[in-house]
Amino acid sequence: MAEQHEQALSLAFMRGHPEQAARVLDALPVDEAALLFDRAPARVGAAVLAAMLPRRAASCITTLPDARALELLAPMGTQATVSVLRHLPEPRRRVLIADLPTAASLASSLLLGFSEDTVGAWADPDIVMLAPETRAGDALERMRQSAAAHSQIFVTDAERRLSGVVSLTALLKAPADTTLGSLMQPAAEVLAAHAPLSSAPVHPGWEHGSVLPVVEPGERLIGAMTRDALARAVRRSMPPPAPNSDATLPALLARGYWQTLTALLASGLALLPRVQCVEEKRDGR
Repeated sequence: MAEQHEQALSLAFMRGHPEQAARVLDALPVDEAALLFDRAPARVGAAVLAAMLPRRAASCITTLPDARALELLAPMGTQATVSVLRHLPEPRRRVLIADLPTAASLASSLLLGFSEDTVGAWADPDIVMLAPETRAGDALERMRQSAAAHSQIFVTDAERRLSGVVSLTALLKAPADTTLGSLMQPAAEVLAAHAPLSSAPVHPGWEHGSVLPVVEPGERLIGAMTRDALARAVRRSMPPPAPNSDATLPALLARGYWQTLTALLASGLALLPRVQCVEEKRDGR
């Protein structure tokens, strides 16, 4: 009963505080961290996994069956998925990529072609790219349907060469039949995909905007990067701390790693999100 209660609290913390939980799991032995991922609802586990250091996250994925690994990788988003896949050994990585949704599989293969210490490896491929002749009304509908986090459209030709950028503000103000070619502005600054990641924070383009397109030679667009995403990429590309073989979940709790959870407990367990203990279904329902 005590073990089930501890697991319930762990899942509650993962659900409510994924980034803090990731820091805790980075310090746990792999087998103990992987056990939590095996039992957590997929979307809860995916959020924590995406916030972990990629090498540590990959170590957890390595211990899980393919079906469970895919349940966790699928909701993470392409860039976060790639950062984990990069540290998986072959042929396991190839098997998982093949079973991802088609768009995620193709984008993962593209980004994995870049060295980990380059900008291209950390670009977000989930962007809206449309042709210059696309009408504003159609483009706006595409934006509504897209899961992309960027509030702009990248205008490209048939070869994905970047022609310009259209902001969401300009799109909303334009008549529905206006073409993107007449609305777009030149991309004043771009990040080179093969440039070292360490050089990106001092790129002059950040003085003009918080989102920069990432291009290969020939202006071929592969994705975009925000200032915040760059900061996370620099942090996540650093070597992980050595795992503490003496660390256990109760010990980490006792040493105060989960201050947020402690505060919740002090206020009463009723404040914790509802959690379905060990028997919780894998699909989160």
